[in-house]
Amino acid sequence: MMKKVLAMGLMGMGFVVAQGCAVEQGADEQASTASDGVVSTQCYSMQGINTTKASLAVAMGIELGRWDSLSDLVISGSKVVLKSGVTCVKNNCANTKAILGQQDYTVDQNVFQNTSYAGDLVASFGRQQNLITNYKQNSPYYLPPAHKLTLVGGPKDLGVGACGPHYIFQVNHLDGTPLTTWEGYTIANTLCYFGFNALGVGCGSNPFIAPIVTTNTTTTTASNGCPAGQTCIAIDPADGDNGTTTTTTAGSAPTYPMNRVYDPTNALLGTACTTTSGKVTKLVSRCSTTPSTCGYLYCQ
Repeated sequence: MMKKVLAMGLMGMGFVVAQGCAVEQGADEQASTASDGVVSTQCYSMQGINTTKASLAVAMGIELGRWDSLSDLVISGSKVVLKSGVTCVKNNCANTKAILGQQDYTVDQNVFQNTSYAGDLVASFGRQQNLITNYKQNSPYYLPPAHKLTLVGGPKDLGVGACGPHYIFQVNHLDGTPLTTWEGYTIANTLCYFGFNALGVGCGSNPFIAPIVTTNTTTTTASNGCPAGQTCIAIDPADGDNGTTTTTTAGSAPTYPMNRVYDPTNALLGTACTTTSGKVTKLVSRCSTTPSTCGYLYCQ
């Protein structure tokens, strides 16, 4: 079975591995490094902002079925919120709303800085606008097409560009027809908002957004979940920040990334946890006092 996996990061007129966390590529993957030949292996979270933005990208891909922050989000005061009347294709955008709600509350500024996160989301909105405006005026070849996303695989370690397991999305035109491989590449330009530095135009440097485009030219589903004849794109948010818990030593109270866990059913409410500073306590909700954060529980 033949499949073509292209690690991508737009630079100049070519595609390269996005600067971020990368591991050795497999034999069935084609990749090239940046012009300086260096790919960073450091997965830095910037006080949790990078991982949270990557989780937001996954949530919006699943619940809105596209990456179009300029159409789906709006700046309200000093924060970014979902635009009124936006169409949610799943879950009433519950995960997206909760992740955006992290602008309102933090357990520990040393672990996650909610005010910095809010400021970054606002600034990123401007970066995405500037990028798309520039392409419309000067390089329409790079404009991403109107598209719809379907989660088809993951979380899965694809063995390239990984700060965490990848979530694999099938990408189609609005009429359901497959994107070309080039159109799949241009979808990465929608990820500027989440910190992917497309074409080096100042979108940020989020190592947890390391997009990979897969074009499956076979007649069977690829091992990463991409269906036959389809183009897919994968991104890799931090393991443990998009609904997965992280434990320490077996038998001990678990520690959660940034002292929080996404648990919309409250199944873990009141259970023991250990803060990142070592304090043993219980998971609590802030839903009644900070409704925008509903869905998260906090270890504090």
